[in-house]
Amino acid sequence: MARMSIFERWLVKSPIRAWLQRREVRAFARWAALPPEASVLDMGCGPGVSTALILDTLRPQRLAAFDFDPSMVDLARRRLARHLHEHDLDLTVADATRMPYGDDLFDAVFESGVVHHIPDWRATLREVGRVLKPGGHFCFAEPSRGRLRRGMYRILPHAVESMFAPEEWRATLAEAGLEVEEPLHRLPLWDICGVATKRG
Repeated sequence: MARMSIFERWLVKSPIRAWLQRREVRAFARWAALPPEASVLDMGCGPGVSTALILDTLRPQRLAAFDFDPSMVDLARRRLARHLHEHDLDLTVADATRMPYGDDLFDAVFESGVVHHIPDWRATLREVGRVLKPGGHFCFAEPSRGRLRRGMYRILPHAVESMFAPEEWRATLAEAGLEVEEPLHRLPLWDICGVATKRG
Protein backbone atom coordinates (compact mmCIF):
# COMPACT_ATOMS: atom_id res chain seq x y z
CA MET A 1 0.00 0.00 0.00
CA ALA A 2 1.27 3.49 -0.81
CA ARG A 3 2.24 5.76 2.07
CA MET A 4 0.18 8.91 2.52
CA SER A 5 1.80 12.33 2.34
CA ILE A 6 2.25 14.42 5.49
CA PHE A 7 -0.67 16.62 4.41
CA GLU A 8 -2.93 13.59 3.87
CA ARG A 9 -1.98 12.20 7.28
CA TRP A 10 -2.95 15.54 8.81
CA LEU A 11 -6.26 15.49 6.94
CA VAL A 12 -7.07 11.96 8.15
CA LYS A 13 -6.68 13.12 11.76
CA SER A 14 -8.44 16.48 11.33
CA PRO A 15 -11.83 17.44 12.86
CA ILE A 16 -13.12 18.14 9.33
CA ARG A 17 -12.47 14.55 8.29
CA ALA A 18 -14.12 13.27 11.49
CA TRP A 19 -17.21 15.38 10.75
CA LEU A 20 -17.42 14.01 7.20
CA GLN A 21 -17.01 10.44 8.45
CA ARG A 22 -20.19 10.78 10.51
CA ARG A 23 -22.10 11.36 7.29
CA GLU A 24 -20.35 8.45 5.58
CA VAL A 25 -21.05 5.94 8.36
CA ARG A 26 -24.70 7.04 8.53
CA ALA A 27 -24.96 6.50 4.76
CA PHE A 28 -23.37 3.06 5.05
CA ALA A 29 -25.83 2.15 7.82
CA ARG A 30 -28.73 3.07 5.50
CA TRP A 31 -27.33 1.19 2.52
CA ALA A 32 -26.48 -2.06 4.35
CA ALA A 33 -29.42 -3.77 6.05
CA LEU A 34 -27.40 -5.59 8.70
CA PRO A 35 -28.67 -8.42 10.89
CA PRO A 36 -29.02 -7.71 14.63
CA GLU A 37 -25.87 -9.67 15.52
CA ALA A 38 -23.72 -8.38 12.69
CA SER A 39 -19.98 -8.75 12.29
CA VAL A 40 -18.37 -5.73 10.62
CA LEU A 41 -14.90 -4.97 9.25
CA ASP A 42 -13.64 -1.37 9.17
CA MET A 43 -11.00 -1.35 6.45
CA GLY A 44 -8.33 1.34 6.81
CA CYS A 45 -9.52 2.57 10.19
CA GLY A 46 -6.99 5.41 10.50
CA PRO A 47 -7.09 6.96 13.99
CA GLY A 48 -10.27 5.07 14.87
CA VAL A 49 -12.92 7.73 14.25
CA SER A 50 -14.81 5.54 11.79
CA THR A 51 -14.49 2.53 14.10
CA ALA A 52 -15.99 4.46 17.02
CA LEU A 53 -18.81 5.71 14.78
CA ILE A 54 -19.59 2.17 13.63
CA LEU A 55 -19.77 1.03 17.26
CA ASP A 56 -22.07 3.90 18.24
CA THR A 57 -24.27 3.79 15.14
CA LEU A 58 -24.63 0.06 14.44
CA ARG A 59 -23.58 -1.65 17.68
CA PRO A 60 -22.34 -4.76 15.85
CA GLN A 61 -21.82 -7.93 17.80
CA ARG A 62 -18.28 -8.15 16.43
CA LEU A 63 -16.14 -5.38 14.97
CA ALA A 64 -12.68 -5.76 13.45
CA ALA A 65 -10.63 -2.83 12.20
CA PHE A 66 -7.20 -2.54 10.61
CA ASP A 67 -4.85 -0.06 9.04
CA PHE A 68 -1.57 -0.41 7.17
CA ASP A 69 0.07 2.30 9.32
CA PRO A 70 1.04 1.14 12.85
CA SER A 71 0.93 4.72 14.19
CA MET A 72 -2.71 5.02 13.10
CA VAL A 73 -3.58 1.74 14.82
CA ASP A 74 -1.90 3.06 17.99
CA LEU A 75 -4.10 6.18 17.80
CA ALA A 76 -7.16 4.00 17.25
CA ARG A 77 -6.29 1.87 20.29
CA ARG A 78 -6.06 4.97 22.47
CA ARG A 79 -9.33 6.37 21.12
CA LEU A 80 -11.14 3.07 21.62
CA ALA A 81 -9.46 1.96 24.86
CA ARG A 82 -12.68 1.89 26.90
CA HIS A 83 -14.43 -0.17 24.20
CA LEU A 84 -11.77 -2.88 23.98
CA HIS A 85 -13.07 -4.65 27.10
CA GLU A 86 -16.77 -3.88 26.55
CA HIS A 87 -17.11 -5.13 22.97
CA ASP A 88 -15.79 -7.86 20.69
CA LEU A 89 -13.39 -5.42 19.05
CA ASP A 90 -10.17 -6.34 17.25
CA LEU A 91 -7.68 -3.69 16.11
CA THR A 92 -4.66 -4.76 14.09
CA VAL A 93 -2.02 -3.67 11.59
CA ALA A 94 -2.65 -5.34 8.24
CA ASP A 95 -2.33 -5.07 4.47
CA ALA A 96 -5.64 -4.76 2.63
CA THR A 97 -4.33 -6.99 -0.17
CA ARG A 98 -3.72 -9.83 2.34
CA MET A 99 -6.29 -9.50 5.11
CA PRO A 100 -5.65 -11.65 8.20
CA TYR A 101 -9.21 -12.98 8.38
CA GLY A 102 -10.94 -16.19 7.42
CA ASP A 103 -13.28 -16.70 4.49
CA ASP A 104 -16.98 -15.77 4.71
CA LEU A 105 -16.54 -14.04 8.08
CA PHE A 106 -18.19 -10.59 7.94
CA ASP A 107 -21.73 -9.36 7.31
CA ALA A 108 -20.33 -6.02 6.15
CA VAL A 109 -17.06 -4.39 5.14
CA PHE A 110 -16.88 -0.59 5.35
CA GLU A 111 -14.23 1.55 3.65
CA SER A 112 -14.00 5.23 2.88
CA GLY A 113 -11.18 6.75 0.87
CA VAL A 114 -8.82 3.81 1.38
CA VAL A 115 -8.68 1.81 -1.84
CA HIS A 116 -7.39 4.63 -4.06
CA HIS A 117 -4.16 4.57 -2.00
CA ILE A 118 -3.50 0.91 -2.85
CA PRO A 119 -1.61 0.19 -6.11
CA ASP A 120 -3.00 -3.36 -6.28
CA TRP A 121 -6.56 -2.22 -5.59
CA ARG A 122 -7.99 -5.16 -7.53
CA ALA A 123 -6.40 -7.58 -5.05
CA THR A 124 -8.02 -5.58 -2.25
CA LEU A 125 -11.49 -5.99 -3.77
CA ARG A 126 -10.86 -9.73 -4.18
CA GLU A 127 -10.01 -9.85 -0.47
CA VAL A 128 -13.23 -8.02 0.37
CA GLY A 129 -15.14 -10.64 -1.60
CA ARG A 130 -13.31 -13.42 0.21
CA VAL A 131 -13.94 -12.22 3.78
CA LEU A 132 -17.61 -11.29 3.27
CA LYS A 133 -20.31 -13.83 4.01
CA PRO A 134 -22.63 -14.72 1.10
CA GLY A 135 -25.23 -11.96 1.10
CA GLY A 136 -22.84 -9.65 2.98
CA HIS A 137 -22.44 -6.00 2.02
CA PHE A 138 -19.40 -3.98 0.96
CA CYS A 139 -20.05 -0.27 1.61
CA PHE A 140 -17.55 1.96 -0.17
CA ALA A 141 -16.77 5.62 -0.85
CA GLU A 142 -13.96 6.45 -3.28
CA PRO A 143 -12.83 9.15 -5.72
CA SER A 144 -12.76 8.27 -9.40
CA ARG A 145 -9.74 8.80 -11.64
CA GLY A 146 -11.41 11.93 -12.99
CA ARG A 147 -12.05 13.31 -9.49
CA LEU A 148 -8.41 12.76 -8.50
CA ARG A 149 -7.33 14.93 -11.44
CA ARG A 150 -9.51 17.91 -10.45
CA GLY A 151 -9.76 20.45 -7.66
CA MET A 152 -7.99 19.93 -4.34
CA TYR A 153 -6.99 16.39 -5.28
CA ARG A 154 -4.51 17.74 -7.82
CA ILE A 155 -2.19 18.87 -5.02
CA LEU A 156 -2.16 15.39 -3.44
CA PRO A 157 0.13 12.76 -4.98
CA HIS A 158 -1.64 9.60 -6.16
CA ALA A 159 -0.09 6.76 -8.13
CA VAL A 160 -1.63 6.24 -11.55
CA GLU A 161 -2.03 2.50 -10.89
CA SER A 162 -4.20 3.31 -7.83
CA MET A 163 -6.75 5.24 -9.89
CA PHE A 164 -9.89 3.80 -11.47
CA ALA A 165 -12.99 4.85 -13.34
CA PRO A 166 -16.49 3.83 -12.16
CA GLU A 167 -16.71 1.22 -14.92
CA GLU A 168 -13.42 -0.40 -13.83
CA TRP A 169 -14.62 -0.40 -10.22
CA ARG A 170 -17.90 -2.12 -11.12
CA ALA A 171 -16.16 -4.70 -13.30
CA THR A 172 -13.58 -5.57 -10.65
CA LEU A 173 -16.27 -5.90 -7.98
CA ALA A 174 -18.16 -8.27 -10.28
CA GLU A 175 -15.00 -10.36 -10.76
CA ALA A 176 -14.73 -10.57 -6.95
CA GLY A 177 -18.29 -11.91 -6.73
CA LEU A 178 -19.79 -8.60 -5.60
CA GLU A 179 -22.87 -7.12 -7.27
CA VAL A 180 -23.23 -3.33 -7.13
CA GLU A 181 -26.62 -1.92 -6.23
CA GLU A 182 -27.24 0.78 -8.81
CA PRO A 183 -27.08 3.68 -9.07
CA LEU A 184 -23.83 4.73 -7.47
CA HIS A 185 -24.08 7.63 -5.02
CA ARG A 186 -21.98 10.68 -4.24
CA LEU A 187 -20.71 12.01 -0.92
CA PRO A 188 -18.86 15.31 -0.29
CA LEU A 189 -15.36 13.91 -0.95
CA TRP A 190 -16.22 10.94 -3.13
CA ASP A 191 -17.99 10.22 -6.42
CA ILE A 192 -17.90 6.39 -6.39
CA CYS A 193 -20.09 5.49 -3.42
CA GLY A 194 -22.53 2.69 -2.72
CA VAL A 195 -22.96 -0.88 -1.67
CA ALA A 196 -22.13 -4.18 -3.35
CA THR A 197 -23.53 -7.51 -2.16
CA LYS A 198 -21.68 -10.82 -2.25
CA ARG A 199 -23.51 -13.34 -4.36
CA GLY A 200 -24.57 -16.47 -2.49
